[in-house]
Amino acid sequence: MTENKDRLQHSELVESRIRHNCSNPLPATSRNWLEVGDIMTEDIATICPGASVVSAAKIMSDKNISCIIVSENGDLSGIITETDLLKKGVAEGYDFRKMTVEHLMSTPVRSLPPNLSVLDASRIMEAENIRRLVIVENERPVGIITQTDIVRVLTSYSMWKNVEELMTSDVAAISTSATVKEAADIMASRDISCLVAMANNAVAGIFTERDLLKRVIALKRNPSETILKNVISSPVVSVPSNYSIPSASKMMEKMKIRRLLVMDDQNLMGVVTQTDILKAIKGRLQEEEENYFELLNKSRNCIYTVDLNNNTIYVNPALMKLLEVTNPEELVSKPFLPERFWDNPKKREHILDQLKKASVEVHDLTLKTTKGNKLFITLFSSRTKNIKGQTSGSQGVLYDVTAKKELANLRKMEQKLRKSEDLLRGTLESTADGILVIDEKGRISHVNNPFVKIWNVPEEIYEQQNDQKLFEHIGCLLDNPSVFLDKLQASCPGNQNSSDILHLKEGKILEVSSLPLIREGRFAGQVWSFHNITEQKRAEEALHKAHDELEVRVEQRTAELASANEVMESEITDRKNAEQALLLLNKDLESTISELQRTNKELQEFAYITAHDLKTPLRGIGTLADWLSTDYADKFDEEGQNQVKMLAERAKRADRLVDSVLRYSSAGHEEEQNDNVDLNIALPEIICEIEPPGNIEIIVANKLPVLICQNTHISQIFQNIISNAIKYMDKEKGQIKIGCIDDGGFWKFSIADNGPGIDHKYYKKIFKIFQTLSPPDETESTGIGLSVSKKLVKLNGGRIWVESNPGEGSTFFFTLPKSNLKQETPAVEKEEERHHED
Repeated sequence: MTENKDRLQHSELVESRIRHNCSNPLPATSRNWLEVGDIMTEDIATICPGASVVSAAKIMSDKNISCIIVSENGDLSGIITETDLLKKGVAEGYDFRKMTVEHLMSTPVRSLPPNLSVLDASRIMEAENIRRLVIVENERPVGIITQTDIVRVLTSYSMWKNVEELMTSDVAAISTSATVKEAADIMASRDISCLVAMANNAVAGIFTERDLLKRVIALKRNPSETILKNVISSPVVSVPSNYSIPSASKMMEKMKIRRLLVMDDQNLMGVVTQTDILKAIKGRLQEEEENYFELLNKSRNCIYTVDLNNNTIYVNPALMKLLEVTNPEELVSKPFLPERFWDNPKKREHILDQLKKASVEVHDLTLKTTKGNKLFITLFSSRTKNIKGQTSGSQGVLYDVTAKKELANLRKMEQKLRKSEDLLRGTLESTADGILVIDEKGRISHVNNPFVKIWNVPEEIYEQQNDQKLFEHIGCLLDNPSVFLDKLQASCPGNQNSSDILHLKEGKILEVSSLPLIREGRFAGQVWSFHNITEQKRAEEALHKAHDELEVRVEQRTAELASANEVMESEITDRKNAEQALLLLNKDLESTISELQRTNKELQEFAYITAHDLKTPLRGIGTLADWLSTDYADKFDEEGQNQVKMLAERAKRADRLVDSVLRYSSAGHEEEQNDNVDLNIALPEIICEIEPPGNIEIIVANKLPVLICQNTHISQIFQNIISNAIKYMDKEKGQIKIGCIDDGGFWKFSIADNGPGIDHKYYKKIFKIFQTLSPPDETESTGIGLSVSKKLVKLNGGRIWVESNPGEGSTFFFTLPKSNLKQETPAVEKEEERHHED
């Protein structure tokens, strides 16, 4: 009775767990169990409730299955099994040929979620005495698991000897001459699934629920009129009693039967069924699991198991005791080690993240119990895997190393204290002051080496540590020892900070100070410090003497400074007069500069007006000379003709000089706005205007910049230099190469030719107005082009120079600022002059 009650309670617990979708699985396990979803049969047969029992039996017979799921409109209505056909159809005497499925089906259907372990499924089958379970997911049947499936899996988890250990010796038998109805009544009343059919005291066959299904119900035979020997399974499948259980299980699975007769020498020894194997295996595995849990519960090691999300599945009592937790619900089904157990909760997330990633981890943690007691823990963790090799979480052990940690901390404190004492002792010994420590009872507790040296304490007194002899020795060195010795030996709580000066007989001067020694808040003696200030006192006396001498010298120096001040005042007056004169000179200079600028402007205007007025008579002289040479040629002799020709040429040259004067005087005075001048476009136009002869090639070496300047200025600069190179070209194949490079804040342009070249001594001359290197009669040049180019370059803030070797050609360089700077600076002028001098 008690056993049945326990079984019922266990069944209720398992059923409750299943109904909650296995939300609380086993806390820990000694094995990795397969889940029912891994072994279930997904190809399930279904039938509607209104179908006939015969049609259901025929389907089961044809498909060789032991049950059909009853479903209507996709909803699970029930299940009909071989046992239902036996007990509800045949044994109760109804005419099953007129019955429908809904009359015999079992409902409600016992179902399981697919993630339940096969061990839990076996417990449910045994507790509820059923041989198959429907697997349901999202309220829909997705498969079915039978006793055969469970047995096949569980036999792989345990080792057995033979079927003799499990077989049932009490075998129900019946004569082959009995009817099927009589056999069904016996099977239903005894709740068994088979009968051994006997003939002449020998085993003739076996009658099972499957035989009833296939050979009676599916064929619509009348059970009361059908003789057993016509429907039994014969010959029987049997095994000897020493046959191994795994082999017997495999034989039943292979032959698709659920029981085997056990026979030795043709003698019936018993019968072994899948139910027997399932109960035995489940019992042994359950016992192993219980033993495993008992080991966990009794272990002194603090053991835990968590899932993939670091939610706690299991903690053993030792871990609960460590954290001073009384109820496992404070830890189980919650995140592993909640924040309230951490001394520093910020480290928790990092540790939990590491537990997810690493296969094996060791961590040192600082935790606290529910009562606030601090714990030092070493955590060992490793991953757990399911039967498929997939990571399912982690498990580990927490070792309490608090005592070891506290002992280590105590040792560290002892070492720190020892180091502190050594540091204090070293400090006392290394200081220049003599230290004397007297306890609250007036006894000497410590003296340092500087004290021994300052007071010249004999070695025997120091080694004997005789307080009285030391005090006597101190007294011998003082002129008036009684006052100081009384104060020295009168150490009491009333003593306060004090300081004094002692004069020793030998001439030493000591500065003495004392402080009360306080330990743990109470008076523990007096600390005396003796500082030798003999040299300091001597230095002070010397300083006083020097101070007096300094005062005399200061008086003398003061008198000298007074005399010097009178001289300085006179010099300052002279300097102010000079500054005033300088201001007047600056004003005169500014006036002179203004006058010069005005005169220069008038001169430019005069030159322009004069040149302009000269152009008309010069042009008339030229025209008259041309008429004379043409109309009166026959009136002149050869010399006269040469003179008239020379007159015409001189008139033309004078006209060119006047044009040049006009051009030079107007250079830089045009009122033209600055513009963006793209030399890549402007230069080809300039070259085209020059119309270079066919024997001279002009090359632009690289891409040219865009300048911010007056277009006429840059055009005149290039036109004058290029025209100059063409004019003096002495080669049959002339070449002029134009280039530009970035020179910091400037663009540096170069115009190189392969002409006759220029001697170094003429570098400065060629840039002056009206200066040429060829006689006036040999060339039409006026010597104005390069001087105009120089003027325009300077007006735009740049400089111009030439580099050349005679016979090798010349290269003219000039720079223009990248920004719009139209000014001449002294630096540009000086650099230009220095370059020309070089």
